Amino acid sequence: MEMTNPFYLTGIIPEKYFCDRERETDLIITQVRNQSNVLLTSSRRMGKTQLIRHIFNDERISKNYHTFYVDIYATGSLQEMVFFLGKAIYQELVPEGKKALKLFLSTIRSLAAAFSVNPVTGEPQVNLQLGDILQPELSLEEIFEYLEKADRPCIVAIDEFQQISRYPEKNVEALLRTQIQKMNNCHFIFSGSNRHILEQMFSSYSKPFYNSAQPVHLGCIERSKYVDFVVEHFREAGIEISPEVVGDCYDQFEGYTYYNHKVFHDIFAFAAPGEAVDGETVRKTIDAILEENGHTYSEIMSSLPIPMKQMLAAVAKENPARKPMSGAFVKRNALPSPSSAQKAIAKLLDEQLITYRVVDNEKEYSITDKFFERWLRETY
Repeated sequence: MEMTNPFYLTGIIPEKYFCDRERETDLIITQVRNQSNVLLTSSRRMGKTQLIRHIFNDERISKNYHTFYVDIYATGSLQEMVFFLGKAIYQELVPEGKKALKLFLSTIRSLAAAFSVNPVTGEPQVNLQLGDILQPELSLEEIFEYLEKADRPCIVAIDEFQQISRYPEKNVEALLRTQIQKMNNCHFIFSGSNRHILEQMFSSYSKPFYNSAQPVHLGCIERSKYVDFVVEHFREAGIEISPEVVGDCYDQFEGYTYYNHKVFHDIFAFAAPGEAVDGETVRKTIDAILEENGHTYSEIMSSLPIPMKQMLAAVAKENPARKPMSGAFVKRNALPSPSSAQKAIAKLLDEQLITYRVVDNEKEYSITDKFFERWLRETY
């Protein structure tokens, strides 16, 4: 019988193949059950989305709450956000039966024509188009009104929440905060990976969302737990891999979940029972991944102005980069000037090509995509 690849990269991860996150799961569930909103932040590819899905499948939540997940990363306006939010809620309601759908259709009056029930088959049907969102503020108010009327408490997870700061409408944060403040039957998980924007939104006294959610930062899975997880699942398939080999890969990618999972996913896909995985297998697998993504990375670099290219290469080389606007850093990496470096850092942060963490009150910058970081070091 063919073995299931235990290193899931997409979809909902079965409990057996979900690695750790017990503390974060319990913390977020406790906060939501105590009627608090949550701000979940992490670097990209650390596993935020999978954690949210894992929490929604936990019996403490699935048996007692309606849960809705919407990713707004690709949105550029309030109209688009309302479009995806409306679709996400409707699709989750379909299995709940006619009563829930009837309440939805009677409450979301501005979009009622786009959601309907087939008069012959009785099956729900959705014909919502982006152009149907003619009054996004009204439709948003109606969606929240529905959630407040639902027969069970609701949890709405809005992933990549920082996107609302880019919308052309100037009042989106205030509009959402005003609506959310009124709600007793619905609580929110605001999730995102653009840390510096989210910090401004939730930590700045002048912002509408100031101090409105309990912060939870998702760091790396503990090294020993991840190593044990990988070794155990390879051995269940009859494949030997040493803790030292797994630990070395973990260290190369600084514990970022996705990059490690991608490497071990690809190794598992081609390994056969009775084989042994060594460091050379890991190295060749990483090289193959970099080659596979090389064209994409070249396209990214070709689209950037020279100062941003130079800064990316410098950050990848230093990893982590400390004081990248200082004269010493500029000289060491042959950058044009401190002012040019400052502008490049700001633009790279805005485009999420780099990220940072605070260590001893000092920002340490690194490349967001760890495979891209490795490719930059080898190419530049």
